Amino acid sequence: MTASLITGVTTKRVLATLAAAGIAGFGLTACTPDEHVSDVPGTNPAPITGNQVEPGDLVNADDVPAAPGSAVGTANLLSPSGDALGAASFVTEGNSTKVNLRVSGMTPGSHKVEVRSASSCFAPKEVEVEGGSPTAAPVGGFTNTGNVIAGGSLPGIAVNEQGNGSARQTVTVNVADLDGKIVVLLTGDTAVACGNIVAN
Repeated sequence: MTASLITGVTTKRVLATLAAAGIAGFGLTACTPDEHVSDVPGTNPAPITGNQVEPGDLVNADDVPAAPGSAVGTANLLSPSGDALGAASFVTEGNSTKVNLRVSGMTPGSHKVEVRSASSCFAPKEVEVEGGSPTAAPVGGFTNTGNVIAGGSLPGIAVNEQGNGSARQTVTVNVADLDGKIVVLLTGDTAVACGNIVAN
């Protein structure tokens, strides 16, 4: 009688273990990494890849708190017509520089990011203002974006269908060498956004 009782208990344990494993296996198959994005309500949401920058917080894009005021350089990114498209910040990270980017209103897709040797995205031109005094104003379009500096090519930034994108990347350039340079976003070989890097 003892043998049949033990066998019955053992059988129940084995069945309970198999049932639990089956439930866990079913649950894991529902979490496959091969899920496709869907626009249908109640289905899988669109995946978010990469490290997304919180609005207004370029310095801490990698979720590692930085000391207040730790950004040693910034750049406001402009379109060729001078419209605001986003911003970049630069933080010292050893002998390299961490570059945090945030853009909006851009064409969806992948864009190259480069730090270049030019000192300004726009060449100034003389324009007459009220009273006849000339002043400098940007020419429509980027006129001289210079050449990529050594170590200044970044992996790039992906812009979603809404025209927004963010990225955190590191360049092997000392932050002191970035002052007075520009950061350029390109589609192919065409500059689509540019900003003058200014040391803080």
